[in-house]
Amino acid sequence: MEKQIEVEYIGKISNKEFDELKSKFGKEGIFKKKKERLSFMYFRDKIPKDITEIKGEDTDLRIRVTNKHAELIIKKGLFTGAHARNEIAIDFPLNEIQRYIDFLSALNWNIGVIYAAETLVYAYKDIEFSLVQIENYGYNFEAEILTQKDSEKNVMAKITKVLNELGLKPFDSQDLNKQCNQINNRKEFQFNFSKQSFNDIKERFQRFFL
Repeated sequence: MEKQIEVEYIGKISNKEFDELKSKFGKEGIFKKKKERLSFMYFRDKIPKDITEIKGEDTDLRIRVTNKHAELIIKKGLFTGAHARNEIAIDFPLNEIQRYIDFLSALNWNIGVIYAAETLVYAYKDIEFSLVQIENYGYNFEAEILTQKDSEKNVMAKITKVLNELGLKPFDSQDLNKQCNQINNRKEFQFNFSKQSFNDIKERFQRFFL
């Protein structure tokens, strides 16, 4: 079976646009699910002050807790506002999250950024749209289709057409870098498991684990 790739467009929206899209997708699309997600986004050696410092990094490593469901995620490919990347997801029991954090630490993956988000997911014109509220930050949209490599260009054209109809603009590299830098450089979002206990974070984000 041919490996699927994720074709995804990401962009920033205002609170007002969030509400307008929520109403439109609720009427004209299909509501799929609500996700309460805590993401641990890892960096190899340090959190870059400017994301362009690691512009050649093609490994996106995360631990995610979504609606009490835990998974280790590895995405291969460069991260841009519109991208196609291979994704591998490994599910594991939530009560084993410390074991997986320790496993990554043993491979010298200790440092990163943690953030909470609430996401509303809809199917609209055969595209999965996510409306994302990042806690203590702001709002994004994501438009995604999983496909095979030979269909990548057609899928990108399809998503672009629908985004234009909706008046949505995906991030260009400058906009994406700006958001990444804003999130990555907020001290309250950062973690370093070589210096702190996971229990401290677990206590801070109790609602994701209870």
